Amino acid sequence: MAVRVRLKLKSRTTGRELRVNALVCSGFETFKPQLLVPARVAEMLGLWPLISRDYVVKDYMTAGGPTRMYLLVDEAEVSVDVEYATDAVISDLVISTIEDEVLISDKLAGKLGIVVYDFAEGIWRLKTDPEDVRRKSVERDMELETPQTRRDLPIASTKRS
Repeated sequence: MAVRVRLKLKSRTTGRELRVNALVCSGFETFKPQLLVPARVAEMLGLWPLISRDYVVKDYMTAGGPTRMYLLVDEAEVSVDVEYATDAVISDLVISTIEDEVLISDKLAGKLGIVVYDFAEGIWRLKTDPEDVRRKSVERDMELETPQTRRDLPIASTKRS
């Protein structure tokens, strides 16, 4: 299991809003709040494939090696979607053409007030929750996956005859 939280996400350029389930990724280390989104999410926000504002093409280091992504500075208003209103955080939006899940950077998790108790069990709370509150992770957003990124598809054999 992992820690996934439900977010409200709003593009500051298009005004479009979405609710998405996002993975809290402590290994996604940044200097300021960043939310990495698959191109499909950027498309739903009206920001892909034609980006209608200034952006930076940037190489990010991933577990699989470096990959090129599109950085839109201060593009998103992000808040945690719980039973009470939470403050929105201004965040960079990073568009990935290979990732299939929304990822919350370490700095964004901190600004959102996400406190992780157990990554293995998916237990977390908000700093604004009463001290005894423990929340369970939400499910992965399967509708964001494409046939190219689905993890349950068989891997092509590399065996040669």
